[in-house]
Amino acid sequence: MAKVQVIARFVARDGRGNQLKALLEGMLIPTRAELGCESYELYESNSNGRFYLVEEWESQAALDRHVATPHFERLKKTGAELVEEPFEVNIITRVLTDAAAA
Repeated sequence: MAKVQVIARFVARDGRGNQLKALLEGMLIPTRAELGCESYELYESNSNGRFYLVEEWESQAALDRHVATPHFERLKKTGAELVEEPFEVNIITRVLTDAAAA
């Protein structure tokens, strides 16, 4: 099975950054406990109110199970009220491996 890597971007509405950060922090423990989650990290940008989730899943099936969980549904529902624009989810592919870049 091919691993799936994801970067999700969230931009908070003015004055809602702390609430969005707390909501995203609340995703860490339950998501990391999911079968097939290999990495799930939250980053905060130096641009105020911008957050990124960087994820690695063992397969597309594992990612599909994640988006069906209650905590992901809560993120979609509650997060929609806290973001300035719809959150952006990107499935990414590494362009060069370390060996190829050398």
